[in-house]
Parts: sequence; structure tokens; C-alpha cells
Amino acid sequence: MKKLVKYGFVVSFIWVGFILSISFMEAWVKFRAESLDLPTALDVGRHVFGALNGVERVFSVFLLVVLFYEYTDKLIVVTGVLIFTFIVAQSGYLLPELNEHAQLIMQGMKPEKSSVHMTYVVMEVLKVVALFVLGFRQVKLFKAN
Repeated sequence: MKKLVKYGFVVSFIWVGFILSISFMEAWVKFRAESLDLPTALDVGRHVFGALNGVERVFSVFLLVVLFYEYTDKLIVVTGVLIFTFIVAQSGYLLPELNEHAQLIMQGMKPEKSSVHMTYVVMEVLKVVALFVLGFRQVKLFKAN
């Protein structure tokens, strides 16, 4: 366990890769594919983001274990707790709301406007920044030991 915790920064950077490839590339590219209609793109998005969220839940539990097992550094602890809070908010509120919104569109309805999508995007950007801060700080402490 000690070795796994010692190299915990690897998870931070793998996690950043997941977010950048899915939230900031796959989602954007998918909605520009001319052969993909909106309901299909939304259905694919629901499944892809659901899978990403599942992976993020595992990563966030690992992050909490690492934080409380290894680190007393305030920046790492605060950043880690912030990231965990984002995952809780996304899993418990934002993704269910976005899925419901997508489901209405896929059924041919026109749901009312909502700020949930923009909130999710802002959280994704902040989460990437926080993961970079966390990862680089973990590397710095790793090198110091």
C-alpha cells in the first residue's frame, strides 16, 4: 500500500488525461459529426459520461485514501477535498439532471433552459486545474523524499 500511495501522483495525471480526452475532445467532436443526429449523440454522451463518472468515483476514493494515509500538506489536502467535492456534486446532482434533460430531448420534447450544463463544464475546467496542481505538488513532495 505504501508504494501505491507513494506513486499516487500517477493517478492524478491519468485522471487529467481521461477528462481532457472525454470532456474536452470526445464530447466536442461528437456533436460536429454530420452523420450523428442529436438524440443519438446525446445517448452516446450519457453512456460515455456515465462511464467516466464511474472511473472518477474510483479515482476519488483512491485520492481520499492517499490524502488521509500519506499527506499533511495543506495544498494537497485542500485540492484533494475540492476534487472529491466536485465528484460528489457531479455524481449526485449534475449528471442526473443532464441525463434527464438529454432524455427529454431524445423523446422529442424541448426542455426548459438550464445552467446545469455550464456548471458542469466550469467544474470540469476547475477539476483539471486542481488535478494538475495536486499532481505537480505530489511530484514535488515525491522528489523531496
